[in-house]
Amino acid sequence: MKNLKNALIAFAVVLISCNSAKKVVNTNTSNEKPLNIVLIVADDLGWADLGCYGNKFMETPNLDALAKKGIRFTNGYAAAPLCSPTRASIITGNNPARINFTEHLHGYSKPTPQQKLIPPTIVKGLPTDLLTLPQALNKAGYYTGHIGKWHLGEGESSPAARGFDFVYGGGPQGLAKTHFYPFFWGNPYPSLINDTKPGDYLADALTNRALKFLDEHKANKFFVELNFYSPHVPIEGPKNLVKKYDDKRVKTNHQGLPEDEYAAMVDNLDYNVGRLLSYLKENNLDKNTIILFTSDNGGLTVEEVPAFAKHTPPTTNAPLKGGKGTIYEGGIREPYILYHPEMKVENHVDSTTLITSDDIFDTFMDIAGVKTKSPDGMSILKNMAQHNPNRPYYLHFPHYSPQHGWPGDAIRVGDYKLIVWYETGKSELFNLRTDIGESHDIAAKYPEKVAELKKKLDAWKKDVGAKEPTANPIYQP
Repeated sequence: MKNLKNALIAFAVVLISCNSAKKVVNTNTSNEKPLNIVLIVADDLGWADLGCYGNKFMETPNLDALAKKGIRFTNGYAAAPLCSPTRASIITGNNPARINFTEHLHGYSKPTPQQKLIPPTIVKGLPTDLLTLPQALNKAGYYTGHIGKWHLGEGESSPAARGFDFVYGGGPQGLAKTHFYPFFWGNPYPSLINDTKPGDYLADALTNRALKFLDEHKANKFFVELNFYSPHVPIEGPKNLVKKYDDKRVKTNHQGLPEDEYAAMVDNLDYNVGRLLSYLKENNLDKNTIILFTSDNGGLTVEEVPAFAKHTPPTTNAPLKGGKGTIYEGGIREPYILYHPEMKVENHVDSTTLITSDDIFDTFMDIAGVKTKSPDGMSILKNMAQHNPNRPYYLHFPHYSPQHGWPGDAIRVGDYKLIVWYETGKSELFNLRTDIGESHDIAAKYPEKVAELKKKLDAWKKDVGAKEPTANPIYQP
C-alpha cells in the first residue's frame, strides 16, 4: 500500500492546487486493509447522459452523488468508438491497435462496391497470450468476478478461460434480444434463467447477482466488474419508468432527445448502481472499496438496423459531435467517475486529466500493489499526480461502422485534436477547448500543427503495428 499512499498524497496536492474552490481536505493513509475493487461499465452510455455531466432530463441521483464524493473526469476517453475493442482495452491495458482488435466482434462480411476500402480483418476473440486484469489480480490474492456483458469471444477467449473465478451472464453475445425475461436468444446462461422469472428486467437481475457476490466474498479481498447491457439496443425501459418520463416530458414540455424508453433505461441503471453503493455502505465495505464507473463508447445517435430500430436514435451527445461508431468526440469521450475511500473530498472535484480505458488496468495494478504494467496504459492516480496536460490520446479505427462511421485515425494532444480520414487522406484539426463540438476545422489555418500531430500519430501507429485498410478492387464510385 506504500506506493498507493504516496500516489494519493501527491494526488491530493495536485487537486488542491488545481481546484482551489473544490479541495481534498483529508487523505486517510492509516487504513492498511487491502482495497477491494468494483468496476461498473455501462453499454453505449453517452458522455452527456448523466445529470453530473449536464443532462437536464434524465435523473441519475446515485451516480451524481458518487461524483460528488469522488472525482468526475471531463476528458476521459474510450479506446475505440465500439464496444469490443474498448472492453479488450479495459481488461488488458493494450490499445486495440496493438492487438488488432479495432472493431466489435461480428461475422466477417465481404466489402460492398460502395466501400472504397477493405478494412483489416481483426482477431476472432481476446488473444490468449495477453495478461488480463483477473489473472494479475488473482496473483495478488483477489477473488475475481465477472457479471454481465463480455463480448470478447468464447472458448479460450471466454471470461472463465481468461482468469475470472466467477462468471455470470457474460459470453460472446454483444446484446440482449430483449431486456425483459428471458433476455437472450436460446438459453446461453442457464443460471441467469434459473434466478429470474417472466417480467424481470436484465439490469436488475445482474445487480441481484452482483450483490450476492459481494455478500459471499465480503470477508475476502475481491475484484468484481458489473457490466450492464444497458442502455444498448433494444431500447426498452421498465414500464413504470417509461411512464415517469412520458409524464415528465408533458409536464416540463421537454422537446427532442433522449427518447423516453432510453431515459428509463438510464434511470434504471442509476438505480442499480445505487443498490450496489447502498450495500457497500451498509456492510461497511465502502471504507475499503474503490469504485470506477464508465462506459464503453459514446451514445447511439442514429437509427439502428431494422431489427432494433424501435425508439432509435435514442439520445444525443450534444454538445459533442457524433456518436457511437464515429471518431468524433461523441463516439469516444466517456463519463468516468472514480471514488476512492482514502480520498476525502469536500464538495466536488472535477479533473481535466486526460485518461483512457487503456489506463484502467494499470490503475487497478497500482491499487493492488502489483508491479505488472500494461504497454499502453498509465495509472489514473499517478497520471493525475504528474499533471501532464500534453499526454497524447491515440485512436486507430480503420473500419466502416454500422452507425455510419468512416475509417480514420485521430490524435489529441492538449487542446488540439487531429483526424485523418483514410478514404480521402484529408485531415481535420479542432481546438477542443474553444470548439468542443468540432464544428470549425482549422487545419488550413494551422498546417504546422497538422504536420506535428500527424508525425506523432504515424510514429505511434508504426510502434503498435496498426493494421491499415486496403483498396477495394470492386469499388464503384
